[in-house]
Amino acid sequence: MKRCSGFQINMAQFSCEYLDKEGGRKVSLEEADSRDELIARLLDQGFQPIKIKRAKRLETIFPRSINKNRFSHDDIVYFTKELSDLIDAGVQLERALKIVADSCDKEAVREVSLELKEAIQEGQNLSEALSRYPHIFSPLYVNMVRVGEMGGVLSEVLKRLEGFLERYREIRNFIITSSIYPSILVLVGIISIFILITYVVPKFGQIFADLNQPMPFMTQMIVSFSIVVKKWWWLMALVIVLGAVTAKRRLKTVEGKRAFDTHILKVPVAGHLVGLSEFSRMARTLGTLIESGVPILKGISLSKEVVSNLRLKESLDKLYKGVRQGKSMSLLMKQDPLFPSLMVHMVAVGEETGALGEMLIKVADDFEKRIQARTKMLLSLIEPITIVFMGVVIGGIIMSMLLAILGINDVSF
Repeated sequence: MKRCSGFQINMAQFSCEYLDKEGGRKVSLEEADSRDELIARLLDQGFQPIKIKRAKRLETIFPRSINKNRFSHDDIVYFTKELSDLIDAGVQLERALKIVADSCDKEAVREVSLELKEAIQEGQNLSEALSRYPHIFSPLYVNMVRVGEMGGVLSEVLKRLEGFLERYREIRNFIITSSIYPSILVLVGIISIFILITYVVPKFGQIFADLNQPMPFMTQMIVSFSIVVKKWWWLMALVIVLGAVTAKRRLKTVEGKRAFDTHILKVPVAGHLVGLSEFSRMARTLGTLIESGVPILKGISLSKEVVSNLRLKESLDKLYKGVRQGKSMSLLMKQDPLFPSLMVHMVAVGEETGALGEMLIKVADDFEKRIQARTKMLLSLIEPITIVFMGVVIGGIIMSMLLAILGINDVSF
């Protein structure tokens, strides 16, 4: 708020979406005399404005509401499918974007579609317009659209992107839905045991203390443990939180992330699943890019962006340098023990037959089937393991209590 000649002038409020100096997406509520002044201020601070609009009254009261219409993965799939179908039907790009905006109920999709339409009308290509939204459309997405524009096959490329995104959504939804019941079961088990330890057992122990009755060794151990947990649970929780925070900070460093990513791949079961997941994303991304006409070097570079494991990123760096020097991709993979043998052989076949993209997509399909099968098997094991564990723990507690009760009545076996 500014003062001028004794009067107060209220500054306008804007909901801002911008990229910070590290490239992270930020959303905030800012005050300024005008939109241009706010843009200039953000640029002076080293930020890159993405979207600035005058805030609605509800947004000024509840600033978090500006995040309520974020562009989700399902929205990207919807946007890609609708745009692909319209262009394939012969609809011009500008009109197709307008139709997508009008047909969607979600405000985020509607706004982005209309802003893309305006950018196209200003003379930009679709890929250039999409690159203005790095928090929504990944470099992989933008580069595939650029290739489709250059080759005049935008509709076909969008269909490939749709299939790629849809497959990713299926895998994600499968893991989420399969994890719901085991997660609830584990949570209920932990809560049940915690209540027994912190409430039931101490009450029982107090009864014996009042009676001056000695307890069996097993009962004494459980009662003592419950007293410690009841008294120092906050310290245990604090230690766990501090440990988690320390581990998280460690993982944010390059050395910590590399050490973790290297060791996780060596874990017998989890490491194999992590490796399959990473190689599946890498293979599907690279295969889709090559099938869409992206040069292999550019494809390897973009594929590295969908991989989170630093150990695998380093292998892809070596692969990129070797292919750039004219070496065979399959030979380079064979020299690195990290790459699965199936991928190496399929890539070799693809190089020989000229169907490298198709072979990589087949590798991704095979790996995803393995991930689904093994994830389902592991999750199905959680139920009996949790039930057995709860039975042993709760049964042990009950048995210790019964032994103490029988000791009071001098019942002998």
